Amino acid sequence: MAGPLPPIDPDDPLALARGQSLDGLLELLERLDGAEEAAVTRAALGAGMPRERVLGELQREVERRLLRVRDPGDDAY
Repeated sequence: MAGPLPPIDPDDPLALARGQSLDGLLELLERLDGAEEAAVTRAALGAGMPRERVLGELQREVERRLLRVRDPGDDAY
């Protein structure tokens, strides 16, 4: 597992996710306590799920988790 997440820019909490490759997003998801979700994502790719669809879902999940790290008391649920 990689070290702690770098400080999140308060003006752009999603900066860590922008421009990441699929592998970069998977690593970031794992660092955001999403090892199970990363495994499911890899399995979906292995099962032939379209890469673009997987990448979009992965991007949204990482962004959701980054926002939760920024404001842990506001889950909006």
